This record gives sequence, C-alpha cells and structure tokens, in this order.
Amino acid sequence: MKRLIIGLICLPVSVFAQVTMDDFLWSALNAPEVRALEQQQAFLETKSYKLAPIRGMEFRTETNQLDPQRQDFALRLNPANPWEVKRNNDYFQTYQEVVQLNQDRELKGLLNLHYSAIIDWTYLQELIRLKKEDQQITLSLFQILEAQRYSSFFDAENFTELRIDLLEKQAELEELTFEEEVLQKKIESLFPMAKSQEIVWSMTNLVSIDRIKHWMEQHQLSSENGETAYRQKLVELANAEWALEKSSLNIGYVQAQYQQFRLEQERSPWSIGLGVRLPLFNPNKGKMAEKKLDIIEAQGELTQAQNVQEAGLVLMKAKVNTLTQRYYTLQTQLEDLDIDELGNTLNDINDNNPITELKLRRSLVKSKNVTVRLKRDIYQAYIDYLSHSELLQKFPMTNYLQSDFID
Repeated sequence: MKRLIIGLICLPVSVFAQVTMDDFLWSALNAPEVRALEQQQAFLETKSYKLAPIRGMEFRTETNQLDPQRQDFALRLNPANPWEVKRNNDYFQTYQEVVQLNQDRELKGLLNLHYSAIIDWTYLQELIRLKKEDQQITLSLFQILEAQRYSSFFDAENFTELRIDLLEKQAELEELTFEEEVLQKKIESLFPMAKSQEIVWSMTNLVSIDRIKHWMEQHQLSSENGETAYRQKLVELANAEWALEKSSLNIGYVQAQYQQFRLEQERSPWSIGLGVRLPLFNPNKGKMAEKKLDIIEAQGELTQAQNVQEAGLVLMKAKVNTLTQRYYTLQTQLEDLDIDELGNTLNDINDNNPITELKLRRSLVKSKNVTVRLKRDIYQAYIDYLSHSELLQKFPMTNYLQSDFID
C-alpha cells in the first residue's frame, strides 16, 4: 500500500515534468566528452609524467680469465638525459594547455549542437502547426466545393486537385511527425533526462528578432582566438614532441665494480667507471622526420583556422543582417495586406463565394511558412555569430535564446 501511495504521489511529477531550455543547454557541461577532458586535466596536474633522474640500473658479473675464483661484479646506473627531462616536462606542460583549450573547444561544439537542436525543434513545431492549418483550410475548401457539386460554382478539375492535395498534405504531415521523432531521439541522446520529460519549446519563447538586431547593433564583438589559439598550441606541441624525440638519447653510465681477486694483491677491490656516449648520428631520425611532418600539418591547420576565424564573424554578422532585412520586408508586406478587406472585395467580385476567402487564407499560410523559415535561419546565424566570437563557452550558463536575455 505504501508503494502505491508513493507511486501515485510521484506520478503527476513524472507526467508533467518538462524539459527546460536552460537544463538542456547546461547539460553540455556534464557531457562525457567534456568530462573526459577534465579527467585528463586532473591527471596531468599530478605531474606523474616527470621522468626519474635514473633511467635504469644494471647488474653485471663476469669470470676473470675463466677462473671461478676470480668473479667480478659491477653495478651500472644509467642517468637520465637532463635535456630529455627538461623537454619531457615542456612537452607535457604544453599538452596540458592543449587539453584546456580543447575542453573549451569541445564545450563550444556541444553548446552549438544544443542550440541548433532547440532552434530545429521550435521551427519544426511551427511547421507542424502551419501544416495542420493548411490541411484544415484545404479540407474546408474540399467540403465546400463538394457541397457546391450541383451549383455554378462547382469546378470538377479543382475538386479533383483538392482531393489529391489532401492526400499530399497528410503525407507531408506524417513526414514532419517522423522528423519530430528523429529530432526527439537526438535531443534525448544529448540530454538523457528528456526521455521521461515533455519537450514544449516554442518560437514564442525565444528572443525576438527585434531584440537580436538591436543587441547586435549595440555590441560590436571581436573574434577572440579560440580555435586559432588551439591550433597555435598544437603547433607548439608538435615542436615540443620533435624536440623530445631529438633528446631521447642514452648519454652514458656510471658503474661501480667489485673485483675480489684484488684482495689477494692487497689492493682495493672497488673501482668506479664512467662512460659517455657521443652519438655521431641521431638514431631517432626516422621518428624525428615523422614529427616534422606533424609540425608542417599543424602549421597548415593553423593558417586555415586563422582564415576561418577572421572571416567567420564578419560573414555571420552580414548573414544575420541580410536575413533580418528580408524578414522585416516580408513582415511589412503581410501587415500591409488587409486580409479581411481584401476578402470582402474578392467576395463581392465572386458573388460571395466562400471559397475565395479560404484560398486567400491558404496563400497566407504559405507566406507564414517563409517567415518561420527566415526566423529559423536568423536564430542559427545569430548562434553561429556568438560561436565565432567565442561567447558560447565563455559564458556557458547564459541562455542566448532566452526571451529576456537581451535587455
């Protein structure tokens, strides 16, 4: 009985729980990709990569002159190459900086995916709503025309087209519903808690186009070195790896030797030996050549990133301005169009045929489809603009699509 009561109490919570945009966006901070990089960062902070001062220890023994009574013993120590120790530290310190930059870069990519999912979802909901409205108007047209079968208004060809059009509208609506299911699975993969919650995002909840335009006019953003800094650090890492490979050499040894037979000669059995290696040719040339190729590749990617970084912010701002202008133009045209008065005029011309006004409203729905598509493109370009300015990961707890984000 207790379990039943608890279940009944919890049921409304699970049924009416909704996925908020903030929770969905902030979940990017706990994504496995970000967590993995955080774990790498924590591991590198322990500095467990530091090399020991001794590379190895070797115990040796040999029979002097094949005499079992003359057994010599030696203990050889191989000290670490001081240049290798330094360059190993330099390499991993640079690697730690790469991980930090990559963490910011990964977070930006994830936030971009989350924002795009919100935009696509709200756009799809508007399309479904307009498609249902269009379907209902088409059905009304079909029913009216069917009722006028024996009147002068009846058009057999139009009647047949409407019947086919109804089938097409239903197929289009089913396709949109399928796209909605696919997108919901994508959202659930980004935010597993969405599986047990309802998604009720709407374009009416997003920041208005007017506020976006006003905010972009008031704030002149500059392109920070997010991707460029990451690529530059990769070049430094490739150089550090090449230097480490170059210094990865055995510099010699220090050896303590014990020769028992010298006791018979009343001499000290201990001796110290020192060996220094002077490699005339570096044995790591093959690997060094590979690292050199990595440096060249990293430099090429840096140049490409610099070009994209410089042009991206300008292009995205121009795209937002262009799309916004087209959106305002279409909005003005629709506002100037007095549907009621135009419908009355056409009805007078067509002897009050109700089909006339429905056709006009059907055309209006098509115009709304264009408006909604423009809004979707503006929102995406706006997020891309913020992404190029590196603001997404810089302030990850800010919802840039929230209706009251921009004052």
